[in-house]
Amino acid sequence: GASASSTSGQGGAAGSGGVEITVGSGGGGPCAAQCSADLHAIVDCNGVVQKTCPDDQGCAPDLSCVPACEAANLAKSTVGCEYYAQSTVGWCFAAYIANTWTSPVSIAVESNGASLDISSFARIPTGNGQSITYAPLPNGELPPNEVAILFLGGFNCPAGIQSPPSANGPVHITTSAPVVAYDIDPYGGGSSAITSATLLVPTSAWDTNYVAVAPWPYGSNSSHPRLTIIAAEDGTDVTISPTVDMGGGTLNGQAVPGTPKGVPMTYSMMKGQSLTFEQEAELTGSPILSTKPVGVIGASGCINIDACCCDGAHQQIPPVRALGSEYVAVRYRNRVDGMEENAPWRIVGAVDGTVLTYEPAPPMDAPLMLNSGQIAAFRSPGPFVVRSQDDDHPFYLSGYMTGGGDFNGAGDPEFVTVIPAKQYLAEYVFFADPTYPETNLVIVRTKASDGTFKDVNLDCAGVLGGFQPLGNSGNYEYTRFDLVRFNFEKQGNCDNGRREMHSDAPFGLTVWGWGTSATDAGGFTSTYVSYAYPAGASVQPINEVVVPPVPK
Repeated sequence: GASASSTSGQGGAAGSGGVEITVGSGGGGPCAAQCSADLHAIVDCNGVVQKTCPDDQGCAPDLSCVPACEAANLAKSTVGCEYYAQSTVGWCFAAYIANTWTSPVSIAVESNGASLDISSFARIPTGNGQSITYAPLPNGELPPNEVAILFLGGFNCPAGIQSPPSANGPVHITTSAPVVAYDIDPYGGGSSAITSATLLVPTSAWDTNYVAVAPWPYGSNSSHPRLTIIAAEDGTDVTISPTVDMGGGTLNGQAVPGTPKGVPMTYSMMKGQSLTFEQEAELTGSPILSTKPVGVIGASGCINIDACCCDGAHQQIPPVRALGSEYVAVRYRNRVDGMEENAPWRIVGAVDGTVLTYEPAPPMDAPLMLNSGQIAAFRSPGPFVVRSQDDDHPFYLSGYMTGGGDFNGAGDPEFVTVIPAKQYLAEYVFFADPTYPETNLVIVRTKASDGTFKDVNLDCAGVLGGFQPLGNSGNYEYTRFDLVRFNFEKQGNCDNGRREMHSDAPFGLTVWGWGTSATDAGGFTSTYVSYAYPAGASVQPINEVVVPPVPK
């Protein structure tokens, strides 16, 4: 930091997104076939492979084998082949591309409308901290089981990297086979001081209706909240009905007018353009409706929470139809052993009359009812489950880390989207940033269709232990697992970098990384910095709600 469940609605086909959805279970019904979690095969309800697709193909919801990118697109998860990323601070902006497929992946990058030669800025990292080395992509492709860092612009990138000029709008990334993508702004962990990261949602999972979300309210020594909307197609009209007076914004750097509170305004966008509003009063809760699918990012150059210092924050926000009515909230582990943390959470309502219940009990100041666009912030030291009355009352939940000043510089403010339990996946390929000396994984598992909890396997550790029950229903358990601690000390056989986690039933996974004074002795300053992102998610439509941007 700088000083200063059940499915409803559409998309409930068996095996969508690799999530086991109960089909004829319980009553001795048929053992329905479905796509495997990795989309490479058709499996029965016990996970037994019925058919394997060719290497360049994947399983579609109708259980046919189709081209790999098409299979990923149809699955509507965060695994995909087309992404947009937008820098927020102007330092070394980077995207991580994790190959989820069995073949090498070619990567294409466009910025300011021009194709870029990625050989000057795409690298495969090895090592941790000061000992990281960066190798070019072999034959210009990303091999299986590897992650590429795309250094997309800004200053202070690693030596020898020639980043492209900063873009006026988002950077467009396409791949020849399915990947998982994140961005971090800026890259470099502790040495960069103001970092945040997000899981990127592929264009195949974008939608036309959102409720805006900003990371945190504006305050002293912090930046204005920022709302960014990205168009994937020409002729996209975006209408916003702001919950507060909305000042003028920019469309790919060109000024556009704002609109008073509750007065809808429509903006016309072309493919690859971004529409951004940055102001003191946060636009959180504002309905957004578009004629073609768009992506939405909530960001701030830096937020302050509790103690020093200020740190960046940004997340790509799920569309309304992908928001859940039940979430499991589990924070990162305590940064200092024995110092129990009381972390903030925020809920944003999407529908009037949303009634919230909690397990094991409502945290102090937690809301019991929310209307559309209403924001509620509260704290909870322990984990909890929060649900609304039904799928027709979805809402958004985010979790937070507070400033590192109370913890000897360990960590700093960060904001992360909590994935609804219905959108958990059964397999994740993810990346733990090698410039952070502390990496903590938070895992929440749900009961499988047979009513039992299934093992969760991490590639470097095998079956994870330490699961604890959560709430009163008995539907959820959680555990945490460290990859590295203190001064980049490996935990068992685990380390930062590309990792895989899988189970026979859906589970949620959030990645947290933060800096610590333990690295100072080695000359690698990493205090007052953190990042977090969900490792992945299904982005299926799980409700049929539309939040219209009507006059209010």
